[in-house]
Parts: sequence; C-alpha cells; structure tokens
Amino acid sequence: MDNLIDELKSYYLALDDGFTHDGGCPSYSDILHRIEAVFTAEQKSEPEKPAVLQKARLHELIADEFEPVIFPHSPFYFEMGVKPAIDWGATSTKKPSSLLGHQRYAFFWKEHPKLHDELEIRQKVRLDTHPGPVDFDHHYFNYTKVLSVGLEGVLCEAENELSRCCSADETAFVRAAIISTKAVMRIAEKFAAKAVTMLEGTPDAESRKFLRMIADTAAEVPKRAPRTFYEGLAAMWFLREVCGSLESIGISVVGHPDRLLIGLYRADIASGRLTRAEAEDLVARWLLPTDQKFNLDRNSWPETSSTLMLGGCDSDGKAVFNEITVMMIEQHHRLNLINPKLNCRYGHNSPPEYLRLIADKVLVGHNNFALINDDILIPANVKAGKTVEDCRNYGAGGCQETIVEGVEHSAGAYYYLNLPMVMNLFLNPTAEQQSVVALCPEEDDLSSIDDFETFYARFSARLKFYVCHGIDARAKCGIFWPEVNPCPFFSASLYDCLKSHRDYTAGGGRYNPSGISLCGFGTLVDSLFAVKRLCFEERLVSVGELAKILSCNWNGFETLRQQAIKLPKFGHGHHEVDELAARLAGDLAEYPHGHLNERGGPAQMSFFVYYEFVWGAFMTSATPDGRADKEFFSQGVSPGRLQTADEITSAINSLRAVDFSDYPGNAVLDLQLPLGKIRREELTAVIRTAWQAGIPTLQFNCVSVRQLKDAQENPEKYPGLTVRISGLSARFVALTREVQDEIIARNVFS
Repeated sequence: MDNLIDELKSYYLALDDGFTHDGGCPSYSDILHRIEAVFTAEQKSEPEKPAVLQKARLHELIADEFEPVIFPHSPFYFEMGVKPAIDWGATSTKKPSSLLGHQRYAFFWKEHPKLHDELEIRQKVRLDTHPGPVDFDHHYFNYTKVLSVGLEGVLCEAENELSRCCSADETAFVRAAIISTKAVMRIAEKFAAKAVTMLEGTPDAESRKFLRMIADTAAEVPKRAPRTFYEGLAAMWFLREVCGSLESIGISVVGHPDRLLIGLYRADIASGRLTRAEAEDLVARWLLPTDQKFNLDRNSWPETSSTLMLGGCDSDGKAVFNEITVMMIEQHHRLNLINPKLNCRYGHNSPPEYLRLIADKVLVGHNNFALINDDILIPANVKAGKTVEDCRNYGAGGCQETIVEGVEHSAGAYYYLNLPMVMNLFLNPTAEQQSVVALCPEEDDLSSIDDFETFYARFSARLKFYVCHGIDARAKCGIFWPEVNPCPFFSASLYDCLKSHRDYTAGGGRYNPSGISLCGFGTLVDSLFAVKRLCFEERLVSVGELAKILSCNWNGFETLRQQAIKLPKFGHGHHEVDELAARLAGDLAEYPHGHLNERGGPAQMSFFVYYEFVWGAFMTSATPDGRADKEFFSQGVSPGRLQTADEITSAINSLRAVDFSDYPGNAVLDLQLPLGKIRREELTAVIRTAWQAGIPTLQFNCVSVRQLKDAQENPEKYPGLTVRISGLSARFVALTREVQDEIIARNVFS
C-alpha cells in the first residue's frame, strides 16, 4: 500500500506543477496544445458543424492523443493525464475537454448582456454566488445503467434510436453519443494495451499481478457489464474519472458500491474467486487516489467534490447494509482518509449495527460523514414530481446536494442565496449595494410600516424578487448551454436522453431541476423575530431607527444590541421562533413556483450552504438579531452563535416545526460534539431522533477544543487530525488560521 501511495503522490504532485513524467507520459498542457491545433483547424474547415458533434470529435481526439497512466501497485485504470491533479472535471482550467466551452462561454451572454451585468452585480455584493448561468459541477454518472448493460448496451440503444430521429438536431445528438461512447471504449482498450507493454519490464510480483488484471479487464470492462467484484470497482472508478476528463463537468459522485456490487462480491466469495482479505485490499486501493491527487495533507482548502454513497435502500425499498458497506467504512477509517466523502444514507429500515458502526468512527474523530435521511428526502423528491422507484436511487453530489441517479442533473448549486443580505438590502443598504437594490422595481418606505405583518409582507416580496430574478436571469442566458458545452457521453448514460434525442444540457433528462442553496436561515429567522419584538411588540425602536442603527454597526447602541442578542433564538426550542421559522421556510419553498430554469425544469430549494455562512457573512453588515458586521451566519439549519447553543435536543426540536418535504435539494444540521464525552448509545439515539424529527441531513464534528488549540501551536504533533468544515473535511493543521479559529469558535453540543 505504501508503494501505491508513493506512486500516486509522485505523479500527481508533478502533474500539478506541469512537469513531464517518467515513462513518456506528457503533462496535460502538452496534450492540450496538440489537440487544440487539430481541433481548431477542423472547426475552420467545418464552421457549421453542430456543437454536440464538435464535442464528440474532441472526445475522439482525446482518445487518440492521451497516454494512459497506470500505477503499478493498483489494479485500477482511470488516469488519462489530460487535466490537472486538482480537478474533477468542473474547474475552469483550460484543458482538452474544455476547449469548446472556453471558446463559446460568451454565448451565454450574447443575447442578454444586461442580465450578465445584473448577475455580476449580485455576485459583487455577495447576494449570491455562482454568477454563471449554469452549474457545471455536481453531476452523478449513471453507474447503474452502465454496470447493467455495459457500454455495448448504451451503444446499441443509441444506434437503434438513429432511425427514430425527427430532425437534424436530434440526429446530431444521437450520432455524437455513438461517437463518444466508441471513444470511451477506445480509451479503455488503450489502458489494456499499456498494461501489456508495462508487464514486459516489471519484475515485481505484486505489480505484475495488478498489471495482468488490467490487461485482461480493461479491453472488456466497461465495454461489457462487470462479472466480478473487481471488475465492478474498476468500471466505477474508470467511468467517473474518464467522464470528468472528457466532458469538462464535475462528476461528483463516485458511486453507490454497496448497492451495485454486493451480488458480484457474494458470487466471488461463494465461488472461491475472492477472499474477504483480498476484497478489503481492493477496496483500500480503490479508495486511495483522491486524497493523494489533491495533496490533502497540505491543502488549505481541500475541495475534491468526490462523494461516496453508502447505505440507504435499493430501488425496491430494501435496506442496503452489507459486507461492502462495512469494508468501505472500515478501510476509509483504517487509512485515515478524507475522501471520497462518506455520504451515508439511512432510514427506518437501517439496521442498528449500521448506525453503531458510523457512531464508533465519529466518536474517535473520523469526521468525514454526512448522514442522509431517506425517509424525508425520498418523499421530498417524489413530491417534486419524480417516481418513487427513481428517487430511491438518489445520491448526494459534491457535498450533500441531492441528485437522483441516472435521470437528472439537479444543478445542486445553481446559486447560493445570502438570506441575511436581503435584510441588509431591505433595511440598510450601503452605497455599493444600491445597484442591487435598483434591480427591484419597487421601493420601500420604511416609515409607513406600522406592524410586523406589514413588515413581513414587504420583506417577503423583496426576498421573493431576488429569488426569482436569480432564476429568470440564469434561465434566459443558460438556454445557450447546448451550444457551449454539450456532453454526449454523459447524456448517453442518463435515462431518456437517447430516447428524447436531446443532450442533458437541452433538457433531455427525465427530470431537470436546479438547486438554490439558501444561506443564513437561522440568522434571518432571528432577525425577523428581533424586528417583531423590538419594533412592534416592545416598541423600543422604529423600523427606520433600527435601520440607521444597523448602518452604524450598533455603535452607540450596545444596550439595544444586547437586548437583541438575548431575545429567543432559532434552534433553542422556543415555540414562537420555531413557528416563524416554519412560516419562512414554507414561503421560501413557494417563491420559485412557475419560474423554470434553462432546461425547462423547476428550482429545488435547499439549506445546503457550503462555507457561505462565513464567506457571505464577511460581506454582510449588521443584522437585527444583534449580529455585527462580518460576524458569522448560522450554518445550514443549525442555530446561530450569538447565544451559546449546547443542547442537541433543543436544536432538533426546533427543526420539527419545519416541513422539509418542500426541500428536495436537502438541508443540513451541523453539530460539533466533544471528543471523548459521548457514548455510542447516546450518539445513535441522536441519529434516530434526528430521523424521527424529519431532519434531512446530519453532520458531526467530534473534536476536543483543547486539542485543536494545541494543534494550532504545535502542528507537528497532529498531522492526521481531521475536522469537518461544512460539505468537506480537512486536515486541521493544513487550514488557514482564520478557518481554524472559526471551527474552534463553534458551539459544542452535548
């Protein structure tokens, strides 16, 4: 295993620096120049060629030009060397797969330059992030389909659809899907040939074993469906990495192996082809690459967008918890990995030993889990118009944003909306923010607001405007997505794209939602409640006066600020505040209705917030809850930090009031726990209570604050100390001092 780690580190550190590697494998930049020369010349000779066929041609060129990279101490084949190491497909780096998109990105704005400026204005003041019109990240490849029928089956389906096409555009897409699928088969064959060549000069017995496995398998899998556990693992890793290398989109979900591969594993064990120890070794080597690629021990923001789905249920609703589940979690912990991120689904039929296994790992500081509630997210996605059979195969991509495998791209981070910023814009906009205020056609006269219901109605109208403006502006610009970066190979894997003869970027998937991530929910609830109390019930200050006080960052009004801070807060079990939270959540879910994205699909609201509770807060001035300029927001659907929140029960009980069935995109409760002070039985009880309360996703960070502070001063003592930041985990000592301080300052629940 150490040999493999050394091979991975050596290659990826060099690749990230753009060096030329031993063994004749050039850096991705060298391949880029060769492919770009041919591609641009062909474009000049065929200027009317449809974009989707241009992309398919790019896939052919990449398949011809790339040199397979095989790590001798791994039986898996996946590295094409055509993108930087710190890249899962979606980054903006120019690389072979992004040549078409880089050329055509301006297409998004050619008809609507004014909307481009408006989205830039929103981004500049941090009202939202992701000013672009589409989400190039957060995709889930359809492993279920390809592992069932192989690429031969996909190719057969595409060829059968050619005669059913009714237009030149439809024919172009299906032809492109055929070309791209054949290119991927060619890529796999080149890995097999490379392994044969490497065998000739490799004396090491272990390396020869793995090279022989690749030589015998890559030419066949995933061309055909896998027949063994090893072949299944190899196909999943290959499909994930190759699709990201070809399509210039983020393939975030590595797969759901305990659902897909358990039959193959058990057949191997029963026949004697495989032992448990051999399977564990395969799993360990399969899990290793991501942390090495992204240099996790030294990376100060180690986003890999690589999630591994485990547990939950299958399409028939039967619980998934088996030998593979256990091996994946155990090997992840044994190797002290951070990635792939462990997104563990659970529900009413999850066995107790599954929750105990997770709890055991959390309680020793393996802070890498997101626990995702089937019994709320499956019904929520069904409520959004999807079939229950489809929804049972959902995953969470990038971090925790929900994607139903094989039938959609849910655009999990279409954009992040800064909820407390809307309160800034409504009450006390700065001079810089006036350009965003001007986007709204209606002005508000704060002096005419005499009661809280009027305040809430007017504020809600402003909030709804910003939600819908974000959707509508992106939809009008994003309609050009099929001309910018069509993805014929990824689309061919999705159900209904070949049947509808449309790329997924043109709405060819079965479902076409986009996810809006709502940040600072608890901070906004607390701010609304503070306005209600301070301005209308206790009449301590008028709305206009409060606006002026906030514009001064509470300076000169510390007594009033302390009164605001001491008011009941969300997440502390106060009935009146929880009712307001439920009301706001219900209204937010209603706002996007009737507003469709660029693919003709609806917006899916979520309370998945990434690190916007810090980044967005830094751009947001004082709010009525007592928060000062730049102070952190509440995180996900967790309580804020203005008051100490230490009772898990209160945080969970507050969330019982919110109907999360209106939030198919997910919602996350983050809880920081004291290391060494909670027992397994207590933690599993918390998990079950959160499930019963209908909380979609639960994340734990089990730490010793004393240890974290010591690690700041003596980092050499804690090289493997891992913390959960938000939708990602990291080595604590690699983080910046500012992020370390933020984690230390979090509420510790008990």
